[in-house]
Amino acid sequence: METTKYILIGGGGHARVISSIVEAQKSATVVGLFDSNSEVKSLDEIENFGTYTADSFPNSRAIIAIGNNQIREKLAYQITHNFGVLVHPTASIDRISSIDDGTVVMHHAVIQRGTTVGKHVIVNTSSSIDHDCKLEDFVHIAPNVTLCGGVHVGKGTLIGVGSVVLPQVKIGANVTVGAGTVVTKNIPDGSTVIGNPGKIIDSDGAI
Repeated sequence: METTKYILIGGGGHARVISSIVEAQKSATVVGLFDSNSEVKSLDEIENFGTYTADSFPNSRAIIAIGNNQIREKLAYQITHNFGVLVHPTASIDRISSIDDGTVVMHHAVIQRGTTVGKHVIVNTSSSIDHDCKLEDFVHIAPNVTLCGGVHVGKGTLIGVGSVVLPQVKIGANVTVGAGTVVTKNIPDGSTVIGNPGKIIDSDGAI
């Protein structure tokens, strides 16, 4: 079996977890890391080659190993490598679901039937995405999040750790849902939501 080679863009803690997902595959390896921070010499014995260059490891697939949605989106348009998809073996993904390029599904996550996941999405550890959900590009579903059936999450949105989104709720683009929030109704683009039940806060933090 031919080994699938990956390069990682980014050298922080998130990259360490993604590296562990590659290690868990039957035939895959990380051949290099690209992080412009000169203080990052290596990551778990993976050499840092500095700023990304298009001609390095041309036959490898790239994964942007950065948790920040906006940075991940910016970099996605600068990288010429083909992007891979990484799913940890402990994750469960229904056969009638789809996952697009650059997306990472982490340890013990569940994606149920009829769900579509866009490009460069992070489905983080032990999160649960129920049937017929739609996650747009550059979304981050943090650890232990629960999305009930039919939820729509807009581009660039972060659903914080341990949050719950009730069925058929639509969350707009570039929304931040705070940790532990219970989202019970639709949320417009660009909002920040906290609490149980979730309430939109203004720029000064007032509800």
